[in-house]
Amino acid sequence: MAVHSRPTLLLTRPRAASERFAEGLDGFDVVIAPLMEIAPTDEPVSLDGISALILTSENAVPFLPKSDLPAYCVGPRTAESATDAGFAAEVVGPNAEGLIDALIARRPAGPLLHVHGRHTRGDVVGHLQRAGLDARGIAAYAQNQVPANDALRRALEQSQVIVPLFSPRSAALFAEAATEASENTILFALSEAVKAALPEAMQPRTQVIAHPNGAEMRKALEPFGMRRNSP
Repeated sequence: MAVHSRPTLLLTRPRAASERFAEGLDGFDVVIAPLMEIAPTDEPVSLDGISALILTSENAVPFLPKSDLPAYCVGPRTAESATDAGFAAEVVGPNAEGLIDALIARRPAGPLLHVHGRHTRGDVVGHLQRAGLDARGIAAYAQNQVPANDALRRALEQSQVIVPLFSPRSAALFAEAATEASENTILFALSEAVKAALPEAMQPRTQVIAHPNGAEMRKALEPFGMRRNSP
């Protein structure tokens, strides 16, 4: 007799992003247990005198004034969100490093404004400034920690747990909350930088996906959702 088991898919991103990611993923017991929430800072975003925006996360878009300025984006999801908000958005790189290289090669006229969160990596503005571009940054939102709850703890007790991690911040928060995660917990990291944010003990069971975007993350997870035990 075949025994059908469904792995647990543990999603720790902010709730709205986790719910959107889970849509259409079959074969998992999905547990949404956010370890982070997005909240505004006290920094108002002014686009006066700005020639273009730099957006490395879709989380920045809700905090932007209405505008049709160009927006240089990391990844298709960020570009889609910026386009929906009225910006002339384009994907300029798959990650912060790719965006930096592309903008240095393109050398767009400034001033350029990078709208980001309080927790950021890659020093986008610093790299662009050292390359002679007119760039500045503002932290328009905060990625606030949410305490681990019982849903997360129960999920980590299951026989097979799969956790996608999308940023170094989310990886660090997961590691802090999941100190008792078993060796059956499989981690997928959006990039090498995300994997590097995990403690050494977790890195051997962490797989870095081929391309840093949500579609590729879903593609990497799907075989686990379709997997069934043999008779």
